[in-house]
Amino acid sequence: MVGSFGVGTAVAATTVNLDQWASTDLAWQNGNLNGNNSRYPEGGIVPFRLAMEGLTVGTHTIHINYDVTAGGHKAYDFLATWNVTNAAGKACHASGGGISSMCPGLPASSSFAFPNDPFVMDGLSVHGAQSYSAAPRRLTIWGGSILSISAPVHTGPVGGNSSGDMLVRFKSTGKAVLLAWGGHLGQSAYWNRLNGGPSDGAAMVSGSPWHMRTLQLDGSGNKNQDRSISPSAIVGALPPFALAPPTPAPAAPARTPRPGGGGGAPGGPAGDPQITIPPTSTEPPIVTDRAADGSLAAVLAATALGLLTILPALRRRRRP
Repeated sequence: MVGSFGVGTAVAATTVNLDQWASTDLAWQNGNLNGNNSRYPEGGIVPFRLAMEGLTVGTHTIHINYDVTAGGHKAYDFLATWNVTNAAGKACHASGGGISSMCPGLPASSSFAFPNDPFVMDGLSVHGAQSYSAAPRRLTIWGGSILSISAPVHTGPVGGNSSGDMLVRFKSTGKAVLLAWGGHLGQSAYWNRLNGGPSDGAAMVSGSPWHMRTLQLDGSGNKNQDRSISPSAIVGALPPFALAPPTPAPAAPARTPRPGGGGGAPGGPAGDPQITIPPTSTEPPIVTDRAADGSLAAVLAATALGLLTILPALRRRRRP
């Protein structure tokens, strides 16, 4: 049983509602995910939002509990930022049940880093999986601030069904708080192929679904929430480091605007790399670099100019 300590008070009118993002329906789902409403690759991140209403102003605690293994296979191996691959800009989307009373005009958000997890399974650490994914890992809050997140506590046999649990302490500035995070789907390329073992990621789970839960708001067991995802929703896999934030390119030299014309290229500053990961992608991320394109264009232009310069001389040399 998960322990807790209550700092604030969850009064009788307090409600807690957990949604997860259905990636093919493009909507929040207050129920469970499956192949009819979602397609997620191994290494993908399932977004969650938790709307809490009727809080007293002050400090509160809640547990985020997630299935690390299901039937002996890796399920949600760690928690990550909520909108890395899906649901960006949709915190207030009018679907599901966890619609905050602060919507549609949410206040400014803040976030807090999830702790690293040194837990070892089958000779590989969860922290290694976090590095292998390179996904950002932060818990986001609206309507308050996060004070602390405990290191994950693991319970249960990893060869069967096991879970991780984090205790979140937060401070509310009003009656409503919205939290958002993501569940990272274990990658077979890491679990356990990286050390020569068989594939053991989320796509290997069969039969029963695995779960994300929120438990014991301020120590109250009757405010618990539970959402699951079925194996039928897992299709394909992302490559290593697919979710790493793009590395900024060196700043392009300033250009002098032409009289009567704009000085910059349309679509943004030159040299700004972009990474596009479709919401249900199973392919490597597509990287475009306008700086590289510009350099190639300059080389081609210089080559063409050189040819125009030497061609007349070649023609004169060939005359009798």
